[in-house]
Amino acid sequence: MSELLSWAAARAADGDIPGHVLRTALVIVCDDLAAMLVAHTEDEVRAVTAQAVGGPGPAGAPESTVVGAPGRRADRRSAALANAVAANWTELDGGYRPATCHGSLYALPAALAEVEATGGTLGDLLRAHVLGYEVVTRVARAYRPPVPLALHPHATLSPIGAAAALAAARRLDAGTFAAAVLGAASMSLTGPFSHATGGATIRNAWAGAGAQLGFVAVDVAAAGLTASPAVLDEVFAATVVTPGELTAGLGERWGVEDGYQKPYACCQYLHASVEAAATLVVALPDDVDAIASVEVRTHPLGAALTEADPATTLAGRFSLPHAVSTVLHHRTTDAAVFSGAHLHDPGTAALRGRVRVEEWADTPAAPHDRPSTVRVTLRDGRVLEETVLSAAGGPDRPLSRPELLAKYETLTGGLRPGFADRVRDLTDPRGPLDLDVPLRDLLDGLLGTAAAR
Repeated sequence: MSELLSWAAARAADGDIPGHVLRTALVIVCDDLAAMLVAHTEDEVRAVTAQAVGGPGPAGAPESTVVGAPGRRADRRSAALANAVAANWTELDGGYRPATCHGSLYALPAALAEVEATGGTLGDLLRAHVLGYEVVTRVARAYRPPVPLALHPHATLSPIGAAAALAAARRLDAGTFAAAVLGAASMSLTGPFSHATGGATIRNAWAGAGAQLGFVAVDVAAAGLTASPAVLDEVFAATVVTPGELTAGLGERWGVEDGYQKPYACCQYLHASVEAAATLVVALPDDVDAIASVEVRTHPLGAALTEADPATTLAGRFSLPHAVSTVLHHRTTDAAVFSGAHLHDPGTAALRGRVRVEEWADTPAAPHDRPSTVRVTLRDGRVLEETVLSAAGGPDRPLSRPELLAKYETLTGGLRPGFADRVRDLTDPRGPLDLDVPLRDLLDGLLGTAAAR
């Protein structure tokens, strides 16, 4: 671990990160901003944002943007909390394909708040984001929890990603950088994975709590507090440990290059099943009652998500029966069908009871390690079947630039008109990337708040 953290500290100090990696990180940042924006259609997210910008409870200096509050800011820790809650609320934030980890969710909210509060630039943000992402995804690869998952990575990993991003943003020396990240690891939370499947929405605050713990870890490391060098082995004692993953190929292929962007507003473990179901709808009768049964054979991570009567939208987004049923019923994968408005739809609820799940135990090698076959039997005896070995959005099947921009327009058009157009201009691969633009000015322009003043 010391080699990885010394390497990250050196890259933070010299800024030696390839341009194509920074551009990839910028797309991830914009994708997560869109997820933060659309989450503000939800009452709980709006309430958290209101608290951050001066609602009930204490409010600090207005130094960092709260994405859901046009033109308003909060102290950096409150902004990081609010933005992290929003980022993962609708399950549309990106993740990391080689391991169970949402690297950007753990690194970006803290980095975004810190860099803006300190007057930094877009380049400062991207470098902090890339390095926080790199550290936490390598930890996720090196310390893999057994399946089925007992603890949720949003709880266990988020302090590590936040601390690494903040240490990079502050360009801490190697010793303090290491103390901050190891200290954050000692603060890892023990959020049960069952909170996601059971629909306990406090799960959506774990990455925000991790962001705040990242600030604590960095601050106390600067004050001289240290953690055990063996803290990862001690905290992640129940995991399958592959220590070589911490340093293998450092600087050759970067973590952000193995991320995914989500086309579907549910857990990525369900995406192959959702995609297979969406392919079948064109041949299905309009009446969902014509479906006698649905059999889904999918990888172990997806096959564990079997809740047939989800009580909240979070539970619905982690329910294979619900995800497949709502797509078959509504004949679309639009984000809206995964919202609370359709959670208790009678047609979807009836179909959930006809879904049977089987584990695909001997899965192929990556990138086909999260496959699914959906088999629909109709009452007239016809059988329709579709297999998806790897869902769209991952590094092997990345969403095209037009698909990403269409996603942003669909999600944010009614909330922040012009956001998708501004992202299109900012991320144009043919144009220059101005790393020196002040982050605050960029966010104001991107979110449309500058013009509103």
